[in-house]
Amino acid sequence: MKKLRNSLFLSLAAGMFVLAGCGGPQGPTTSGDSLSEGASVTQRTKRLKKIFRAAPTPMETARIVQRTGTSFSLDHLHSAMSASNYVTADRQAVNLGIYGADLSYATIFEENAVSLTYLEVVKSLARDLGVGDVIGDDMLERAEANRARQDSLVAIVSEAFFNLNERLKSNGQEDLSGMVVAAGWLESLYLATRHTDSANEELRTRIAEQKLVMEDVIDLVSSYGQSPGLTTVIQTLEPVVAAFDAVTREEASSDISKSGGAIIIGGGPRYTASEEVLAQITEAVTTARNQLVK
Repeated sequence: MKKLRNSLFLSLAAGMFVLAGCGGPQGPTTSGDSLSEGASVTQRTKRLKKIFRAAPTPMETARIVQRTGTSFSLDHLHSAMSASNYVTADRQAVNLGIYGADLSYATIFEENAVSLTYLEVVKSLARDLGVGDVIGDDMLERAEANRARQDSLVAIVSEAFFNLNERLKSNGQEDLSGMVVAAGWLESLYLATRHTDSANEELRTRIAEQKLVMEDVIDLVSSYGQSPGLTTVIQTLEPVVAAFDAVTREEASSDISKSGGAIIIGGGPRYTASEEVLAQITEAVTTARNQLVK
């Protein structure tokens, strides 16, 4: 039971990996940006929090998929048997993000045996990257206890990935954080698009909304500088960016209401995708994801 409980903690941590590979001081960039290191850190942290608040985590996406009434399919996950094929740090970072999203997906569907298998893969890749001890049991327990408190989770995420970023930076590998973010986000989207045939309105809307999230993910990842590995990841995502260009943004009027004495402002932009656009996104995401797991 303890091991299974840990798998639930790790699935939450995996979701953090997907959304938050930032937080710590930034190393030199090649973009010519004249911002001080402190200013760069502030901008990156703000972007991280924006992504975390705007995007569904892999676990939230899996829950939305589950509500469509679809069944779990192991075929949608990246094979755990392939993990040993990744021997370079770049490939390990990319697939840490991918396997982390897969772990969340399996956990939500209560596939306990599968979850434990992917837990071991995630832990193994984290150890290979030298960050296996960055997210300890205490932090995971705090995250679990604050699962429903978004602001608290954002603070825990920032702390966790400040530590992750610092560890990678000390190893001269800060750009790997960006690879984890990009790959994990893509895998979460890949899993969602496996169910477009049976998708309800909620899932379709979530996929369309990824246009906004994607822009922030690309900006965040690009802030790490242009290492060869990170450049390859960004180039792999270019067809996905192009596919999302066709998503429609509609401005909606704001609704103001009161709940428990608090003023709630709703409304804002709405993102929609036609059947054709959804098919184009699905194709682009599938191609990009399959390139990353080669």
